[in-house]
Amino acid sequence: MRVTPALHKRCAEGAPTAFANQGLKRPNPACYDRRMSERITEDVVREHLKRDPLVNAIRIEEQKTKVAKAKACLATASKSMSGKPGAPEFVVSFPGLPDEIIVIECKADAKYHESSKQGSPINYAVDGALHYSRFLSREYNVISIAVSGTAKGKIKVSSFLQKKGQNSVDKLDQCLLDVYSYIKIFKGEAQAKEIESFEITKIAIDLNEDLNGYSIAEYERCTIVSAVLLALQNSAFKSSYKEIATSKELEPTPERVAKSIITGIGNVLEDNDIDAGRVKAMLGEFEKIKNHDIAKSEKIKKKKASIEEPNYVLRDLTERLEKSILPLISLGDKGYDVLGRFYREFIRYAGTDQKTGLVLTPQHITEFFCDIVNLNVNDVVYDSCCGTGGFLIASMRRLIALSGNDAKKKKYIKQNQLIGIEKRTDMFTFSCSNMMMSGDGKSHIYRGDSFSPDNTSLVKALKPTVAFLNPPYDVGEDGQLAFIESALSCLQQGGRCAAVVQMSCATSSKAAAILVRERLLKSHKLTGVFSMPDDLFHPVGVITCVMIFEAHTPHPAGFKTFFGHFKDDGFRKTKNIGRVDKGQWSQTRIRWLDAYINRESKPGLSVMKAITATEEWCAEAYMETDYSAIKQTDFEKMIKEYVAFQVKYG
Repeated sequence: MRVTPALHKRCAEGAPTAFANQGLKRPNPACYDRRMSERITEDVVREHLKRDPLVNAIRIEEQKTKVAKAKACLATASKSMSGKPGAPEFVVSFPGLPDEIIVIECKADAKYHESSKQGSPINYAVDGALHYSRFLSREYNVISIAVSGTAKGKIKVSSFLQKKGQNSVDKLDQCLLDVYSYIKIFKGEAQAKEIESFEITKIAIDLNEDLNGYSIAEYERCTIVSAVLLALQNSAFKSSYKEIATSKELEPTPERVAKSIITGIGNVLEDNDIDAGRVKAMLGEFEKIKNHDIAKSEKIKKKKASIEEPNYVLRDLTERLEKSILPLISLGDKGYDVLGRFYREFIRYAGTDQKTGLVLTPQHITEFFCDIVNLNVNDVVYDSCCGTGGFLIASMRRLIALSGNDAKKKKYIKQNQLIGIEKRTDMFTFSCSNMMMSGDGKSHIYRGDSFSPDNTSLVKALKPTVAFLNPPYDVGEDGQLAFIESALSCLQQGGRCAAVVQMSCATSSKAAAILVRERLLKSHKLTGVFSMPDDLFHPVGVITCVMIFEAHTPHPAGFKTFFGHFKDDGFRKTKNIGRVDKGQWSQTRIRWLDAYINRESKPGLSVMKAITATEEWCAEAYMETDYSAIKQTDFEKMIKEYVAFQVKYG
């Protein structure tokens, strides 16, 4: 039976039979006080873990574990060396990382943090943590953490890494880190980003389903979520929206919440010193929220529900975003990357239909574009159809990483080295919001037509050196190629342009497409074309390629362009999640870049070929078949498909 504070109080007041009546021995008051204080230390750790944005990616257990492998390791690991099972304060495991584990030991008093020889696991936090690490390291890579003290701001922390099967122990940061950082220590940043991205995707899907349940159209979901995320950047809104959501009569007042969201956005825009024209356009888009049922009706009914319920949809959505997304925003470069990824994931699932026309470039490809052009710290990046700002965010993150600790340069990058134009008012609003939530409210993002002379003059004056773009696909092959041509015209001599377009832009024999390809080769050098995975934009079915040009350098006659058959990036379609990296992208990226940079012809992967405007610009037209890569199962599948075709149509 648990020894409660009340029971302890009765004992202290002279009721020795209190414990005896419960079948317990009377505790030592000093030991009991230490145990009660130790719970305060445990609460610090517990709250730290539960508040973590990636808490759903870990399993937290106290005093014991049900994970079979860990349980076996601790079976004889008691700190008293009695041969009984060990009972650490916390065991943190990772369902997605079966060979990694964290063990945490706590002590109430910092003077019991660590002994001189680390040989007293019962009495000292560090000694106990390392004791359990030695047992767990038989099967795991272990991070052992010792935490002591109860006074706020005076908690002492020691952390260590012991790799599986090794006796040596490495000292880590002497503070409690977030789950992302611990995964990064175990598996590197790529794995940490993958797990983090997976969690963000799950949140995005859940939100999408919830909003769909209230019959909120896909294009409206984008506006609502971006509005709430932006309003949450305002401290006044963040601290008051729950109160605003309820009147004195405890009735829901969704209209007040909607108005408060708009007010909060206005304050955020003002704090970021956004120009009046941009403010007017953004607020005009967000004002649409007030016309939806979730902002007007006191009662609301979900799809297939039989009765209406009080309308707290906006309030609950705001609270959910505050709890699940805002913790992902941290100071420094990682924060805006996390928020940007969540935002793009949500729009990808909520907005990739005919109503919005959104076809967003996956993040690993926006980052790959930075590699393709070898982005350097002084580059000025331009996106002539920036959509939600995916390319600009990837570029900003790369440029800031390259700037190191130069705070002045980072500020300059945000204010002067990122340029975007977006014609659609809703997309312009999303891109501005996304960049602001990503830590940059002053980029040169303009609303309008990127082909207009005024806008091209404006862009040229900023002297861009790199262009990234994914033009709209509803303008046809010649229209997409014209977007590339226009972007190239704005670049400095020798600038680099990478664009992802429909494969038909590279293969079309239509006169209009050939005419634009002729103009492109007359003024710019085509250095490479990559055939991309067929399901790159899943769930939107579109076959694409990436074209890379060198600006204002006419394509030399006989120059051999690099054609890459980059059809397998290691991502696989996963039910209810979308395309997920199965651990191959990191190496695939290196292999693709190595082939392109070194301009190598590799069977099954790439080929060098001199081309003209009338020929096909794709690897499939010229590449030799790599017969060694063809498996028996591939042959059998093709035969079955052929037979099925003959039966149906023969």
